Parts: sequence; structure tokens; C-alpha cells
Amino acid sequence: MSHDGDVPRTPEQLAAFMNGLSFEPAPAPQDEQALLDALPPAGSPVMVVRSLRLPTELDEAVALAAKAAEVPKTTWIRQAIEMALAVQAEDDQPISRAEALRALTLLRPARHVA
Repeated sequence: MSHDGDVPRTPEQLAAFMNGLSFEPAPAPQDEQALLDALPPAGSPVMVVRSLRLPTELDEAVALAAKAAEVPKTTWIRQAIEMALAVQAEDDQPISRAEALRALTLLRPARHVA
């Protein structure tokens, strides 16, 4: 039913529509078990689909990063979100790359004792 004209508007139209429906037979017991086996295990996390808009340049950068990490883009994005939430949850404040490099240059080289 894709048009308003297809919607039953009277009891007679509804009865005719319902009489025209056909249902698939229930699966055979061996097929039913195969269908049940195809379900995710009980207690496994439920994945929620989200849609987001990214500028082309950001999408291309994500694609390159995901390719370098050898994971799908959605996995890379999910992992980036997980890392951002972990940082936020630890009351840690992210610093800029420039600040990190400045701090690293102040470190003395490690001395290796043989």
C-alpha cells in the first residue's frame, strides 16, 4: 500500500484486503533450529544504528585512518568515540599535539645499562 487510494476505507474494503493476504507456512523444525542458531547469543550487546553527516574532507580522513588501521570505517569511528568517552570518564583533559611534543622534548633520554 503505497498510495492513500490503496488504504481500505470501509469495512467491505478492509474485509477484501484481509482476505487477499497470504502467509508463509511456519518453518520446518530443522529450519527453525537453523534460524534460532543464526541469532546473536543471549546477552550480546545490541548495536544501534546512528546516522551522521561529515564534511567530505573529514570522511576522507576517516577512510584513510580506517584503512591504515585495517578496520571498517564504522569500527574506526566507534573506537574513536569509545576513546573520547574513556578520556572524558577519567577526568583527563586532552592536550594539543604541540603541548605533548613540548613536554616530550623536556624528557631526558633513557640510559641503557648493559
